[in-house]
Amino acid sequence: MAEPATTPTDRRKLVVSAVLTHRKQGTPAVFHADGVRLAYDDRLLELSVSPAARDRLDDLLAEYPVFKVKQPETRKAPDGTVFVSAIADPKHLADFVEDCFRRVYEREKAYALTVD
Repeated sequence: MAEPATTPTDRRKLVVSAVLTHRKQGTPAVFHADGVRLAYDDRLLELSVSPAARDRLDDLLAEYPVFKVKQPETRKAPDGTVFVSAIADPKHLADFVEDCFRRVYEREKAYALTVD
């Protein structure tokens, strides 16, 4: 596993790289930070959220109009799981992922992000 990214710039670069790899290889990109997992696959982000985090997510989505909550068509999402349609370029997606960890999951400025 690569070294964790700990600055906003490095985390965004890591997300862009992981998304480009996902699109090329077709394998999911799973981001981890301090016990939080966010998965990206087939232009969907999967987030596990508490009710308070869901409210923060709704606030964030209001600032990113291209991202929308989207229920998977083949199944019902488990309670606390939200799928967000992420049809965006990798840089825009990286900005959104960074803001998710910082604002929705309330991670500190220097949180460590890894991807697998």
